[in-house]
Amino acid sequence: MAKCYWVTGLSASGKTTLSKLIYEKLISDGEKVLLLDGDELREILSDKSYTREERVNVGMKYSKLCSLVTAQNINVVIAVIALFKEIHTWNKQNIKGYTEIFINTPKDELIKRDPKGLYKKFFTGEISNIAGFDLEVDFPKNPDIRIDWNEGITPQEMLQNIFVK
Repeated sequence: MAKCYWVTGLSASGKTTLSKLIYEKLISDGEKVLLLDGDELREILSDKSYTREERVNVGMKYSKLCSLVTAQNINVVIAVIALFKEIHTWNKQNIKGYTEIFINTPKDELIKRDPKGLYKKFFTGEISNIAGFDLEVDFPKNPDIRIDWNEGITPQEMLQNIFVK
């Protein structure tokens, strides 16, 4: 049975890095797998949705896409913020082989990383609706895997948390 590895966390938490490692591991194991990234999906779909309601709607599209792909016996690794209880609930009920991976990274670390400059723009008032800051999110209550970031953890150690034999 195919699995969906739903990697979630705030912007700059490490979702893309971890997702690529999961993808590479599955490929090396000979698995069929599709890698999806929220930033790339937004660009492909020309999606400029940033309010909570708009984000939930676009997140549900991603969820339904993942359900469709896993139903065809193809693994999916997806890196998205999508921190909304409606999405978590729907995914658990509708995506076969769903594995929710939550990367919990402290806000001070996110602000320090800030690869897209989102947090800088937020603090200077240039943008709003930043998930986890002025846009309320729902952190998963019972993720299948919770990774609490700490100063010494490497992406490879995060990967080991997922594929513990």
